[in-house]
Amino acid sequence: MTSNTQLRWVPAVSLLLSLAGLAVSVYLTVAHFREGVLLCAENAVIDCGTVTTSEQSELLGIPVAVLGLAFFAFLTVLCLPVAWRDDRLHWVRLASIAVGVLFVVYLVAAEFVLIGKVCLWCTAVHVITLALAGVLVTGALRRSSL
Repeated sequence: MTSNTQLRWVPAVSLLLSLAGLAVSVYLTVAHFREGVLLCAENAVIDCGTVTTSEQSELLGIPVAVLGLAFFAFLTVLCLPVAWRDDRLHWVRLASIAVGVLFVVYLVAAEFVLIGKVCLWCTAVHVITLALAGVLVTGALRRSSL
């Protein structure tokens, strides 16, 4: 198997995950600015409304949903087929996803420790970010072993 064949799935899967993260982030951004748009079950633990309106839903006055939107828009551009042809962007993708994973750790901790509630839409973004990290790191490791 050639190196091209071994890594062929990484750009496609990374683009799909970036687009999925972008879609959920767009939804969360719209929900942040328009009351009544957010669809989420509410019970003792699951409560998207409480999470998305908490003090932790903004960072330096910027809604976390908007930060997620910018993050996934940037990663979508970095994961376009044309961007994968530029080897210089390899480290930019990895550095970006590392920042994303660190932010996910902070947000999950905020949900569990500070807010005491979980947002399913936010969890979807967290899972997508971690899956994208897995794809990009796997691709980087396979790339370096070729």
